[in-house]
Amino acid sequence: MKSISLYALANEMNFDPSRSGEIRIPFGTWDFGTKKLDDGRTVFFTQTLAGPGASRIAEKINSSVASGEKGVPVYWGHPDVPELAHKYPDKRAKGWVKSAAVDGSALVLAVEWLDENATDGFGWFSPYWTGPATNLGQGRYLKTIDSIVSIALINIPNIHEFRLANELQGGLDNNTTGANAGEGEKTMDRAKLIQALGLPETATDEDIFAAIEKNKAAAADAATKQAAAEAEKGQAEKDRDAAKAELANERAAHRSLLLDQAIAEGRISVAGRAAWEKRLTDDFAAGRTALANEKPLKSQSAVEATPSKTAKVDLVALANERMAKHPGMTYPAAFAQVMKEHPEVK
Repeated sequence: MKSISLYALANEMNFDPSRSGEIRIPFGTWDFGTKKLDDGRTVFFTQTLAGPGASRIAEKINSSVASGEKGVPVYWGHPDVPELAHKYPDKRAKGWVKSAAVDGSALVLAVEWLDENATDGFGWFSPYWTGPATNLGQGRYLKTIDSIVSIALINIPNIHEFRLANELQGGLDNNTTGANAGEGEKTMDRAKLIQALGLPETATDEDIFAAIEKNKAAAADAATKQAAAEAEKGQAEKDRDAAKAELANERAAHRSLLLDQAIAEGRISVAGRAAWEKRLTDDFAAGRTALANEKPLKSQSAVEATPSKTAKVDLVALANERMAKHPGMTYPAAFAQVMKEHPEVK
C-alpha cells in the first residue's frame, strides 16, 4: 500500500572487504539533495538512520527469515530500482541478508553469499531503503530509515566523507520512482538542520530527534483541531439550515392561517388568495396590515359567503390575546385553538 509519508532511496556506501559476510551501516544523518516530485514540487531531502529505525529493520529481517522468506537480496548494482535498472542487466541476487542486529552505533547485516567471489571488483555498497518522511517546512523533508528493500554492490560513491552516496532520489510515495543524483554529493550540513528546527547551535542528535517528534506531534494536534473545527462548523451550518427551515415553515403556516381567516370572513376571494400569499411572502408586516384592513367583499359566491354574524368574531385579536396569556405559544398554535373554539367561523 502506498503512503504519502514514505519514500525510497538507493544509497552507495564504502564496502569493507575485511568483514566477510557482514555489512555494517553506521548511524548518521545525511543530505540527500533536492528532488522534483511528480506533483511539480521541488523539495530537499535529508535521511537519517538511528537506533530505533535500525532495530525495526533488524526485527523485520529476522522475523521474515524465521518465517521462511529468503531475506533481503544483495545485487550487483540496483537492478530492482526502475530508474537504475537499465544500468544493471544482471537481475540475479548475489547474496541474501539472513540476519541483522544493532551493534553500538551501527546496523550489522549478515550476508549469505551465493557466489564464491560475489564481492570481487566492488569496494562500496548501497542500501536501498525506505522510511517515513517528516515535513520540516520550507521545502525540506527528513526521512527516518526503518526498512531496507535491498543492498547493492557498487563502485561509484557520492558522499565520500561518510562513504554513503545516493543513486536514486525517490518521491514521498513508498515506491521506486525518481531520477539519478549527481556525483560529488556533500555530507549533511548539520547546522542547516538545526537552524530549520529552530534549535540552538549546541543541540545534540537527541535534541534534533526530539524536535522532529515534537513537530510531528504538533502537526498531528493541529490536524485534529482542524478536523474538530470543521466538524463543529458543519454542525453549526446544519443547525442554521434547520432553524431557517423551521422558521420558514412557521411563517408559511402563519400566512396560511391569515389567508384562511380572510377568506372565511369574506374579505378576500379564493381566487385572490395567490396574490395575497405573494404579498405576505414579500413583506409580511405590510401585507398583514393591508389584509387586516380589507373590507368584506360586496359580492360573494356561495362558497365564499359568510354569515354576517360571524364577522364580529375577531380571530386575529383572540389569537394575539391567547399568545399574551401563554408566553412561548406560536401564532399558528394560538390561531388553531381559537378556530377550534369558534367553529361557526369557516
